[in-house]
Order: sequence, then structure tokens, then C-alpha cells
Amino acid sequence: MDSPVTLVLVAANAIAYFIVNPNKNIVYFEKFAEWPCQIIHNNRYYQLLSSAFLHANLMHLFFNMFALFTFGSTLERFFNMNFDGYMGSIYFALIYAISLFAGSILTVVFHFNNPNYVAVGASGAVSGIVFSYIIFFPTSTLYVFFIPMPAFVFAILWIAFSIYGMKSSRLGKIGHEAHLGGAIGGVIATLLLIDGATRVLLNHFNAL
Repeated sequence: MDSPVTLVLVAANAIAYFIVNPNKNIVYFEKFAEWPCQIIHNNRYYQLLSSAFLHANLMHLFFNMFALFTFGSTLERFFNMNFDGYMGSIYFALIYAISLFAGSILTVVFHFNNPNYVAVGASGAVSGIVFSYIIFFPTSTLYVFFIPMPAFVFAILWIAFSIYGMKSSRLGKIGHEAHLGGAIGGVIATLLLIDGATRVLLNHFNAL
């Protein structure tokens, strides 16, 4: 098994969804979701982590897990090919965790005074994994609504979309802060943890 952490995370998110189903266990769902106001004023710091294993509905879960499996399995496999044993999986897990907390913390920073704001989902962590993948495969082709584009172009559009979404209420109930925070956390964690990551990224563009 060359991407064990990815598979464990997908399974954990799926199991958590069916155990703490928002339609059946609303009390537990509300307790473990991320309420920035509660985190700051009631010291419910555990929500920074627990909320990342909850999802609003099956569609929300599916898209996050599809992205995690698609990018995560490739990235973790790539790491394990370049490190001894399962050190690559350990680095992958650390990048996922750092991205998760970065997304959750940025959400708190922007919404800690709003008692009605609540967020759930692995989007921040997944965003960090996607951006970590883009560091190593920036010229690979991604399909966004069936439109092909280089991965680095997607990254630029994703950041712009997230920043615009944070300033606008027109884009619906999307955790833009978690997406942006996770992406930033994923990039920083990758560049700090993976020796030569910056060089690999620059070499891709030098070869163009």
C-alpha cells in the first residue's frame, strides 16, 4: 500500500460522516463543528480539528474525498518514492495536519466575533494537499468544469477566487478562509519540510 495515510484519512472522514450525520445527530454535529466565536470565548479549541472531519452532506463529503484521494494518493506515493520507508507518508500527514489547522485558524481570525458563523469540512486540509501537489507538478493538466489548464494556473485562479469570496457574500456558503488558509499552510509546510521542494518548483519553470 503506497498511500496509506490518504486511504486512512478518506476512511476516517467517511466514518465520521455516518456516525455524526448532521441530520441524525444534530447535537453532536453542532458541538464538534467549527464555531469561531465559541473557540475564542468558550475555549473550544478542539473544534479546530474536529470540524475537519465533519461534512454538511454527502455531496460535500464526496467532493472533498474525491479531491483528497486524487491528489493525495499521487503526492503521498511521490513522497514515498523519494524517502526511505514510510517517511514520505509521515511528511504527507504533517502537511495535511498543518494545512487543516491553518485553514481553521484563518477562519477563526475572520469570524471570531460572529456567533452565527459555523464551518465544517476537510476543505482546508485538502486545499493544502492540492497546493503541495502543485509545487511538484505545476505544469500537469487539471480539468476545472471540463476546462483543461496547467496546475499553476488553477492555483492562481483558486487564490483569486478565495480572496474574492472572502470579500463578497455572493458566492454562497463556502469556507473561503479555510481554502485560502489551507493552501497557504500546505505551501509553507511543503517548502519547510521537503528538502529541495523550492528547487523542484523553480526547475519546472526554468525548463519552459
